Amino acid sequence: MKTFNYRLPVLLVLLILLIWQAAIPVAIGQDDPASAVQAVTAKALETRIAAQEHLDEWAVERSNLQARWDAARAQVAYLEQRVALQHERTEALERAGDDLARRLAESQRLEASLEDTLRVILRDLESAVDRDLPFLPAERARRLAHVQRELGDPGITQADKLRRVFEAVLIEARYGGALEVYQDNIVVDGEQLTCDLLMIGRLALFWLTPDQERGGVWDPAAAAFRAVSGKPLESIRRAMEMATRRRPAGVLALPLGSVEP
Repeated sequence: MKTFNYRLPVLLVLLILLIWQAAIPVAIGQDDPASAVQAVTAKALETRIAAQEHLDEWAVERSNLQARWDAARAQVAYLEQRVALQHERTEALERAGDDLARRLAESQRLEASLEDTLRVILRDLESAVDRDLPFLPAERARRLAHVQRELGDPGITQADKLRRVFEAVLIEARYGGALEVYQDNIVVDGEQLTCDLLMIGRLALFWLTPDQERGGVWDPAAAAFRAVSGKPLESIRRAMEMATRRRPAGVLALPLGSVEP
């Protein structure tokens, strides 16, 4: 027959009493166990409410922190994209800067040689004018002298100097197809005359006195004006009238002078 062990239930009861006394503080003079239980329950409820409030506050704070973290990560990603874009732009600007530096060096080299080239072109143009028919001599000489002065002016840009030289070349080129009558003083056989001159491009230059009694042509071979008479003089009169629109245009046989050797 087994013997019942009374020591284990007694120990359990003692343990429960110790836990109960530790968990339920009873106020001095309070003998009601129900009140003690209510006090413990209220305290536990307050603790639970306070803990829940802390949990709620932490949940809100955690949500805010998560939102800030997500925003920070998005901002970092955006800034990384901007940095990459700026890096690409910087590299593009550096390449453009290198290209501009090369162009600047080339333009400086061209600018250094441009003025010499323009002076050569102007000298060639002056030589061509000297060998040309002597039409509008004062006007052409003034133009070339003006361009010569501008080439030596440091205040004028190379672009303007280039433009002035080519303008002078273009004007001289247009004279090749011009038909013009103007008045000027010429020397014929040592005599100075005021005459009307008919320029037919660079082909011929004719002269006629205002009374139309005397006339002639520029002789390239002799490099001088000479007089003509008879039919050649009459042809020059008619050509002057055609050029000034006093006679309908027609076909004429005009004297051209000697052939230049």
